[in-house]
Amino acid sequence: MRVSGGQGPSIMAVVGDGADFHPKFTTTFRKCSNDMPFQRLDTPTFRWLLALAAAAVWRPMTPVFGQEGQAPPPVDQIVRTKDNVQLKLTYYPSTAGKDAVPVVMLHDYNETRAVFAPLALALQNPPVPEAASQPKISPRAVITVDLRGHGDSKAAIAPDGSEIELDAHRLRPADFEAMVLLDMEAVRSFLVQQNDVGALNLNKLTVVGSGMGANVALLWTAKDWATPPLPTRKQGQDVKAIVLLSPRWNFNGLSVAAAMKFPPIQRQVSVLLAYGSGDRAVAKDAEEMQKIWSRFHPAPPPDRAQQIQDFVVIARQTNLQATKLLNNEDFGIGPRIASFIEAQVGSKPFPWVQRKTP
Repeated sequence: MRVSGGQGPSIMAVVGDGADFHPKFTTTFRKCSNDMPFQRLDTPTFRWLLALAAAAVWRPMTPVFGQEGQAPPPVDQIVRTKDNVQLKLTYYPSTAGKDAVPVVMLHDYNETRAVFAPLALALQNPPVPEAASQPKISPRAVITVDLRGHGDSKAAIAPDGSEIELDAHRLRPADFEAMVLLDMEAVRSFLVQQNDVGALNLNKLTVVGSGMGANVALLWTAKDWATPPLPTRKQGQDVKAIVLLSPRWNFNGLSVAAAMKFPPIQRQVSVLLAYGSGDRAVAKDAEEMQKIWSRFHPAPPPDRAQQIQDFVVIARQTNLQATKLLNNEDFGIGPRIASFIEAQVGSKPFPWVQRKTP
């Protein structure tokens, strides 16, 4: 992510199947770096960051809620959209206050928010560094949400007060569009509330999307960056990074064509793109997106080689996609997400801003 008064060109790195970031990740990292641009990032600090992320995502300690420094337990919430759909979300609060990076996670079609529970808990409860020289990663404030027609978000209130049942299998293109226009706005309203009580920093927002959720994430990020600023308070330009797991060029009317032509999406937002290359239909769409982003994220000159890349592509040789790819530990996607969020958002000085008049 470029900060105002930026630091020059960014890096695009393609990470192949060799790196899994398990306990022997350092050896694998070096093997992978022999023939890939990722070798530029082989520094002690970055290796520690990956190790810390790996510990956080795949070997999380069971939190002892209520102890000092431990995150409070997740809380289920219901938020209502402008068209009266009742959305169920789970909020994983952070103890970092105004420094907390909020991470919204959006599931695939016919899935629920539960698929993100392991990653959400890991990001909320990063391990404590074993040495003073090792960087400390702050707990994230994570929100997982059931989009309309999925999981516990299958009820809408009609004008006469009766309840309407929503079913993912009967959703129309307009319903998928409403996920972007209405569901995400309801989630944002919840985030604004938490921001203004000092529980998180909305100006550091990261959105993780899987399959259908990846398209929703990308389209809503474009909407966020297209929102004009107000003279009296900040609105929009909050999403600083997106993680897209197996996005499609068009999912049930959720076309990303216009978003991929939008300059802030091309240049301003940090992107992690992950997919399984074994499915040629998915791979073709992802490769087309990669071509576009690569034009705006060139490799840096040699004297800037230690920068952390703000466009990452992870292509694994598998037919697994989306959350199935994420939750298969053999592919190491979770640790990469954790390190990407820290490098592109957590470590950056995006200021906390009050959104509404106290």
